[in-house]
Amino acid sequence: PDRPPVENFVAKRSPAEFAALYAQAQLEGGHVIMLGPGNEASALAALAAYPGGLQIGGGINPQNATRYLDAGASHVIVTSYVFRDGRPDE
Repeated sequence: PDRPPVENFVAKRSPAEFAALYAQAQLEGGHVIMLGPGNEASALAALAAYPGGLQIGGGINPQNATRYLDAGASHVIVTSYVFRDGRPDE
């Protein structure tokens, strides 16, 4: 039986607030992962809060990677673009 997903935890702070905390502590290499639809604005806000300090993944492809780099991502994570069914997509 298909059941809807269960939320285990919801943070009281926004992604941008967490990004600002990372920036203040000079913690580099954190990941912003866009899982599912409707979270791009929050991801972009987090990148803006800590330019150059966060990586981004989740639906990244050649058509949109530059947008996220220009928005402040230090790196883009392209796992879902590169792999299909557990194998490199050739």
